[in-house]
Formats: sequence, C-alpha cells, structure tokens
Amino acid sequence: MEEAKRRPRGVLDLEAQFAFFRSQHRHPVNAAAHALLAGPILFGSLLILYFLPLPSPLDPALALSLAYGAAYLAVDRRAGALAALLLLGAWAASRALAARLGFALAWKVVLATELFCWTWQFLGHGLFEKKGPTVSELPAVFLMEPFLILLQILNKLFGYEPYPGFSKNVDKKMEADLSESRELEQRKIN
Repeated sequence: MEEAKRRPRGVLDLEAQFAFFRSQHRHPVNAAAHALLAGPILFGSLLILYFLPLPSPLDPALALSLAYGAAYLAVDRRAGALAALLLLGAWAASRALAARLGFALAWKVVLATELFCWTWQFLGHGLFEKKGPTVSELPAVFLMEPFLILLQILNKLFGYEPYPGFSKNVDKKMEADLSESRELEQRKIN
C-alpha cells in the first residue's frame, strides 16, 4: 500500500474527495469492480450489525445508515437525499435478511461477501492501477466511497453536477492529484 505523504483533504470536501477517488480508479476494470462491490461491502456491514448485542434499544445498523446519510446530505442535498434513501432501504433490507437468515448463516454470508469484495477491490488496484490504495485515506474511503460511486454514476448517466462547474473543478484537482502522485513516485525512485 502506498504510504507516501499527501496534502490533507477534508473528509467532506466533495470536490477534493471526488477528484482523489477518480484519480485512484482510472482503469475501467478497477472502477467497475469498485462500483459493483462497494455496495455489497456496506450492505454486509449493515447485515452483521443487526446481531451486535447492545443493552439499549439502539440499532447500530440504523445509526450507521443515518450517519452516512447525514454526511452525504451535508456534501450535496440532492444526491445526498437519494443516497440517504438508498441507505434506509439497505438498512430495512438488511434487517429483513438478518431476521430470515439468523446469525449462524448471516455471518458466513457476510464473511464470504466481504472476503470476495475486498479481495477484488485490492486486486483492482494492484493489477489494473499498478498501486495499492493509500492507507492514510482509508477512513475517508469507508465513509465517502459509496457516495462517490453514486455521484459518478449520476454524472456519467445523467450529467449530474452538484453545482455548475463542479466537474471542471474536479478535473483540475484530479490532475493535481495525479501530478502529486507522479512527483511522489519520482522521489521514491531517486
């Protein structure tokens, strides 16, 4: 995994996060793997959280869904609202599936899903991008990647932008990220 120092970016800085995400997922196979597999990873987390033994009536899967939805609403009201609705649907579906499967089967399904999805995510970076994900970015990735994938789909299919000029600003920041990555690689070599 790439451990080089990068300039800090705010977790909720949508332009910077989207530019970084796009710069790290340029190969179509890697981008497709992330688009297809990030959802099952999040769904698996919601599914297994159903079985977390807590003494209070707190539902950790609902809390996670609401936290993610709130973060997405904070960065973009329209796409964030869609993402929040999708998260609430995923929460409801995960509760229903958890109740149907029971813990004995659910953890096996989640384990198999997580192993498969995470393996392909790392393979996508290693085989197609020729570099691993940046470890220092993982906290932001866990929160923002599902939303960034949705945003990318909305952008590609419908030309959606959170505001006019968003894509141009992201393109500039993505070029800066790529330039920074090349400079860091050069420093490692020299």
